[in-house]
Amino acid sequence: MKFIYTLLVGLIFSQFVAAQSTSWQQQYLNAKDFYNNGKYALAMEAFKPLIEGEENAFSSYSSFYYALSAYNNGYKPLSKDMLLQIKSKYPKWSRNDEVNYWLGLIYFEEESYNQGLNVLSEIEDPQVKEDVKGLKYNFFSKIETIDELKSLFKANKEDRQLGYLLAKRISQETLVNQDQKLLREIIEQFDFDPSEFNAIEVEKTVYKDSYKVAVLLPFMTSDLEPNLKRKVNQFVLDLYQGIKLAADTLKTEKINIELHAYDTKRSKRVTKEIVSKPELKGMDLIIGPLFSEPIAVVNEFAYKNKINVINPLSSNSDVIGQNPFAFLYFPSNETVGRLSAEFVSKNVKHKPGIILYEDNPNDSAMAFAYKQRILADSIQIIRTKKIKKDNSRLILDMLLIPDAKLRDASSEEAKEEYEIKLDSIGHIFVASSNDLISSKVLSAVETRGDSIVVIGSSEWLNLPVIKYDTYFKLGCMLYAPNYNQEDSPEYQAFRTQYIKRHKEIPGKYAEIGYELMQLMGRGLDKHGKYFQLGWRDEGFVKGHLTAGFNYTNSNDNLVLPLLQFDEGQIKMILADDENRKK
Repeated sequence: MKFIYTLLVGLIFSQFVAAQSTSWQQQYLNAKDFYNNGKYALAMEAFKPLIEGEENAFSSYSSFYYALSAYNNGYKPLSKDMLLQIKSKYPKWSRNDEVNYWLGLIYFEEESYNQGLNVLSEIEDPQVKEDVKGLKYNFFSKIETIDELKSLFKANKEDRQLGYLLAKRISQETLVNQDQKLLREIIEQFDFDPSEFNAIEVEKTVYKDSYKVAVLLPFMTSDLEPNLKRKVNQFVLDLYQGIKLAADTLKTEKINIELHAYDTKRSKRVTKEIVSKPELKGMDLIIGPLFSEPIAVVNEFAYKNKINVINPLSSNSDVIGQNPFAFLYFPSNETVGRLSAEFVSKNVKHKPGIILYEDNPNDSAMAFAYKQRILADSIQIIRTKKIKKDNSRLILDMLLIPDAKLRDASSEEAKEEYEIKLDSIGHIFVASSNDLISSKVLSAVETRGDSIVVIGSSEWLNLPVIKYDTYFKLGCMLYAPNYNQEDSPEYQAFRTQYIKRHKEIPGKYAEIGYELMQLMGRGLDKHGKYFQLGWRDEGFVKGHLTAGFNYTNSNDNLVLPLLQFDEGQIKMILADDENRKK
């Protein structure tokens, strides 16, 4: 009798469980129908009762779709909490890869990228992994600053796709802004194809007894007249005379440089004819050209034939573009701005500042690079002002606001916008060599009488109206790319040689030509045709007329002389880019 009773109770219970299971299944299907039809609020209400219950076989699925319904209904924090509960409550659930995918998505939307990458790294299903690739690309390609991508990669160095996206972003920058060392490291770490990132390099150099150097300059030989008058393009002739004197000097040291001069005539057509000559492919180095259209022609030729080319005069990074075989003799505008900012950050005590720049592409690039670098050190810039040459009066209006103008201001906010109070700023960076702009800045700072460091161009030294005492009194620093040390024995020897040969004192362009050829000739002799491979490890290279050069992981000079003044004397210090040297 007892056995029959027990059996009867068991049958009744099993029927109840079966009925309950059928009920849960029906509720789940109804809730799922709401979800499939985009009725997420109703779906949430329908899934909610099914979440609890140990015997409920639909609890895990109901929790998952409840989370997705909440997400699609705009309740993302609630969705995230439920997904985290699923991971905790059902650690071995078969669909946890999808849970991690959705968690990763929410973390990415919150810009909690490291947490998102952590949960996404747990995914094992190949199909879900493919979806993750699209997810990462969608979010990481929208990250605005490359520094943020670098920081993210630093914390997730094993993430292949993040490495790929960072390498792509680096490769899209101009070479003067590229972190070439990091790019190479990423390519090597993940065995990427270098050609995908425009990272075409030579792996070993070529040594020779003699090196052929093509000099492509606008000599304009057809316009030259056989007289002693200075020519319209005298600067080009001076530049070449400096190059030739250096080549002859190097020859006495058994460094053999074979110069081949070509007249580009400032013409794209003529330059194309020059590079089509078979002999050009046998050159080890090209110096020049100087103007934009011939530069584009030669850059394309140099890239295709893996011949190094160096521009002797430009500081425009567009001249290099993304050609790994193109170099600037001078620091680029961006490098001048960046190195000036690094020096100010380390050495100027009262740091809030103002940036003034002339309305042209070169000075704009310099000012932007300065601002970007100075802000990275959390130094406040209270004004950034573009100045047109014909409106330099704005500088006085900004730095010397009359009391009447302040009284007439419509509000306290307007007064605050107008007024730059005494001792409220520590420095002014001026990206301009214009005499009107520079004189207005110095005049305003002198009139204010507070302690402001002015950082400007060494071109200001050519202004006859401003004496060294003024620079000293105002604590000015002048950035002086490739500044010549005229009191050095090397400079005096060059000067003597030049006067002996040409019966005149060497000018600026003769100095540039001489120093450029000294640098390149010794680079070729020491490191071979692809001197950049040696420069990468050599670091600082001492100059002859200038302080020196550094092309480590760079295609422009990373050494920036800064001039300070001490009782009528100029003192030179170097702002050398430590970060790019590492």
